[in-house]
Amino acid sequence: MKKDHYIEDLHVGGIIKKIAHQRHVSARALIDAIHPYQTYNPDKIYHTDDMECADIVTISYLLKYNILDFIAKKYLSHLPFPDCVVNAEARLVKIDTENKQTTIYAPFNSCDFLKKTHIGQNIKKFAERKGWKQQDTAKQLDCSQSTVSDLYGSRSLKVKTLIWVSDALQYHFIAEAYLSQMLMVPFFNMINDYTITFSAEQV
Repeated sequence: MKKDHYIEDLHVGGIIKKIAHQRHVSARALIDAIHPYQTYNPDKIYHTDDMECADIVTISYLLKYNILDFIAKKYLSHLPFPDCVVNAEARLVKIDTENKQTTIYAPFNSCDFLKKTHIGQNIKKFAERKGWKQQDTAKQLDCSQSTVSDLYGSRSLKVKTLIWVSDALQYHFIAEAYLSQMLMVPFFNMINDYTITFSAEQV
């Protein structure tokens, strides 16, 4: 597959390094989160320009910063979020201002959803909804059918590949497979301002 030049400037390790330093999290802690048995120099994580989306999700939870969302907003801002993502934000938290209580209706701060995530199946189901056979998807991606077969069988993909696939097929797979599940609640002492949005039914 040919990746467009516009993602050549994406350097995942550099983004992680900046946030990790701000959060005072060591490179060793980052490596232990994604590859606990690796013994090589942990600083190598800062030099990698690409990384599996699943690993970025895991690191995001450790750093309490949604790195995948940051990347998607920069490189896929032209694609709309699928309905599953838009609707998810409306059912996360109930705030009782009178009693100063917050009720959470979803499993926040957990990346357990990755165990069930299979990005290849997301891509395959999208193609099936379009009525595409493998050769049709291959044509859209300008690649071989064997490459499409490999994509369909992939549980996770590197973020640059998934950005490229999303752009080529004009569908936000990062949002559907990952961002819709990444329900992260920041620490209150890290927030200066709050915005509460009410639906028409709530007003």
